[in-house]
Amino acid sequence: MNSDTHPKMPGPALAHCLLFSLVLSTAAGVAQAAPAQIPAVELKAALHFPDGKPGRPTYLRTVKRRFDAGAGPIGELQGGWFCGRRGDIQWNNKTSEAILPNGQITARFKQLLQQANFPVPTPSDALFEEKANVGASKERKDELHVGVLIKEVSTNLCSKSTNSWTGEAYLKLFWQVFAPEQQKVVFETTTEGRFHTADKALDGQVSAIPVEAFVAAARNLLAEPGFLTAVSTPADTTVLAGIAGAIAASAPADNAKLTIDGVATADNDALSKNITLLRTAVATVFGDAGSGSGFFIGRSGWLLTNQHVVGSAKFVKVRLATGRELVGEVQRTAALRDVALVKTEPAGVPPMPIRLTDPAIGEDVYALGSPLGDAFNTTLTRGILSGVREISSQQYLQSDVAILPGNSGGPLLDKSGQVIGITVLGLGAKGIAGMNFFVPVSDAIGKLGLQIQTAATR
Repeated sequence: MNSDTHPKMPGPALAHCLLFSLVLSTAAGVAQAAPAQIPAVELKAALHFPDGKPGRPTYLRTVKRRFDAGAGPIGELQGGWFCGRRGDIQWNNKTSEAILPNGQITARFKQLLQQANFPVPTPSDALFEEKANVGASKERKDELHVGVLIKEVSTNLCSKSTNSWTGEAYLKLFWQVFAPEQQKVVFETTTEGRFHTADKALDGQVSAIPVEAFVAAARNLLAEPGFLTAVSTPADTTVLAGIAGAIAASAPADNAKLTIDGVATADNDALSKNITLLRTAVATVFGDAGSGSGFFIGRSGWLLTNQHVVGSAKFVKVRLATGRELVGEVQRTAALRDVALVKTEPAGVPPMPIRLTDPAIGEDVYALGSPLGDAFNTTLTRGILSGVREISSQQYLQSDVAILPGNSGGPLLDKSGQVIGITVLGLGAKGIAGMNFFVPVSDAIGKLGLQIQTAATR
């Protein structure tokens, strides 16, 4: 490892104090900046290195950071239950190690390689250095060196306590793969990564959330066919052809429609007449980063939620309002739209009716979900539709209806109990009244390639 890329990692309390002292000292006497806008990023599936194929051990050797003079803060530091503003987060030589510790990102990169079956250097069990060096020269030349430049960082972090955090982070990384025996770069690319958690606080030092964004960007590196080619020995196009065929066989074809057996549009009865049945269709979803909400749209166990609720998990736990638990399999995701489709066994609850027509500003709307976890499942709140906004080239419904962490993935209903939107948290509003946002359900259905079939259409 290069000595300049692996300084001593601060402990949790030291990292926390370092970031707080640097942030708060720079916040006095300057104009307050808004929270960083965290862009949506598509999370791709890592390509797995084929069993039995020769490959070159690979490891992260060099980590460099870019500090642009005059770039300003990279986000907002918040604190307390409602994440009130504390100051700006600065990205410089003093804070960067606290935000993204080299030791952590190096270890997580190795873990990703191992999970995807890529070869990594094998630690030597030799007891004497002179014995370990015999024949080791060729092994070192076979190893590929990976370097990464952290080009962009954006993060909003909320300190719930000394070692408990929620928030979001975005990274843009430039990668190079270096072959020592050729003395040249054999592959390079740029990837992005995003991580968001509002539903569950992450314990540990402040850097946990930005590190998770790094992991997402590194996973997107492992999804690059060029990286797989660089690691294979020799570069073997048949490896890629086999993987590409497997991906094509398992993935739905472009524009392939999945038909779901749903219910007809609700009548114009007041929501109060239907609320008992509607509540049974709302569930708490437990993904790999905490819990959120979801709701059934099909009689055979089809459920909608947020992509950030399921995370990278293939299987999730779904808990109904009655307490019954089901296993759900993530069938489709649309990361840029932050929606996911989950399949469980038939839950025995009536699915929610979907409204595909555009709602009007000023309509009464209602949010159903599990704010603050399963203890408050099927909580109903009321507001009005305040507007339709475009954020990061994506359309959202805006409402003052009350939502909290845990509502993510739950339905936004009109006065008849029809779903018009899906709750999304972490778009920069930070719980400010009247500034809550929802994915239009028609857009979610389109992005997931769904077709809702009702009795009238059969």
